[in-house]
Amino acid sequence: MIKIVNNKYVDALLKLMLVTAIIHMLILIPYAIINGKMILTNYFNILDADLLFPNIIYGLWSQILSGVIVVAIYLTFLFKPHRKA
Repeated sequence: MIKIVNNKYVDALLKLMLVTAIIHMLILIPYAIINGKMILTNYFNILDADLLFPNIIYGLWSQILSGVIVVAIYLTFLFKPHRKA
């Protein structure tokens, strides 16, 4: 298996978080589609940002900004220069 970091404890923790996030999304997306609650897929909702910023998950601009942030994070990882081992 590919190591994310050199520390085996941190590596195991990061892999646990990744697997948990994947399972979370595999449950959340079909549920949102079946029940017509697409607001559940809002990135701010997934992060529970509304705990700090009430009502941030509602409204058209929230949906747009959520999508823009997700795409920006994806592109950052996609085009980030890789270190050679």
